[in-house]
Amino acid sequence: MQQAPAVLHVGWMSRAVDALVRSGADVTCAVKPADVPAARTMGARTVVVPDPTRGTDVLAGLARAGLTTGVFDAVCSGLEFCLLDAAAVAGDAAAVTRALAMRDKFVQKRVVRDAGVRAADCVVLEDPGAAVAPRLSFPQVLKPLDGGGARNTFLVADERELTAALQQPGVAATGGPWLLEEYVPGVEFQVDGFVEGGELRLLSISRYVQNLIEVHSGGLVAHIVLPPHTHPDLYAKVGALAETAFKALGHHDGVFHLEVFQHAEDGEIVFGECGARVGGGRTDEVVERAFGVRLHDVWARLATGRPSGVTGSPGHADGAVFGGMNLSARPGPIRAVPSAREVLDRPGVVYAEVSAVPGTVLPDTTEATNLRAGLAVVSGADEQEVEDRMRRLADWFAAQVAYETAG
Repeated sequence: MQQAPAVLHVGWMSRAVDALVRSGADVTCAVKPADVPAARTMGARTVVVPDPTRGTDVLAGLARAGLTTGVFDAVCSGLEFCLLDAAAVAGDAAAVTRALAMRDKFVQKRVVRDAGVRAADCVVLEDPGAAVAPRLSFPQVLKPLDGGGARNTFLVADERELTAALQQPGVAATGGPWLLEEYVPGVEFQVDGFVEGGELRLLSISRYVQNLIEVHSGGLVAHIVLPPHTHPDLYAKVGALAETAFKALGHHDGVFHLEVFQHAEDGEIVFGECGARVGGGRTDEVVERAFGVRLHDVWARLATGRPSGVTGSPGHADGAVFGGMNLSARPGPIRAVPSAREVLDRPGVVYAEVSAVPGTVLPDTTEATNLRAGLAVVSGADEQEVEDRMRRLADWFAAQVAYETAG
């Protein structure tokens, strides 16, 4: 491969493209028209397409630009919903198989379960009127096969609630099929890091303050990194699960964002789902402060076939604990909202961004974990202090948002 690899990035993601450019890559982005100015400002060439999540659109865009995939050393994406399309555009059958296993939740669970990893039993529900699989007992979780952010994901207690969930507008609009899986009681964890040469190089385990499915009832979307030295048994169990799962999934070089549960009854770790991407929110900012590793930089190098650039075994920062959280408020048209500077002035906040501005109509943040008014990274002396600061920050932020009134 040449010193400055030629890379096609499918879709627009500023942090991913910025990492590719900083790594020395010659970047071309397949993007929607609205994203062209931002991509060019960052120094990337552009191929304009209607929808970068459709591989056919990307291939047609390349053809219109007089390009073929053969001119690129790598085709990649930092976007979850473009990963499979990037592999398909590259024309690499093995990469497509790996990407599919890291995207389709049914295929993924079958692969890891066959490798001996404990995972929730599940079935594909192709017809909303079909009989429920007898081997799955209630409660169950209904979700999209390739969804994200807990959108259109429902915990159902019986067949009546399952029928009602299938009639929800967002669920019904997809037309199916859907994934139906057994509910795993217990604490949910977010696991981030990277593998290189088949070796698990970084493992960061975060405890969710509330399990993600609780977002639908107004739960706080937040996670706190657990220092390895205070949770050695958990790190050992999750690390063993991750190594077995990634080997089975063929994920030998790349970053990962994994969800696992610690079962309430026996304390064992249960595989939830996994993506070949940097975690959402500001997971990158949290991990960098906790372990000193910039995940987007690692992703950019591994995605282009180069060494990660990380030496040794990254250790957790001494004397501090970090976590990331959503800043949310009730839906409606905003008249005033705290600035990022004001959020940074709150106890323990080390990073903040506020996307909502006056005139913004806030969405219903209980619909998905990726809907929010802003983000923050919070620090503290221990896990409890971080959680306490997060809860106080969430209450303060919501109370400070002012709304337009009728008339």
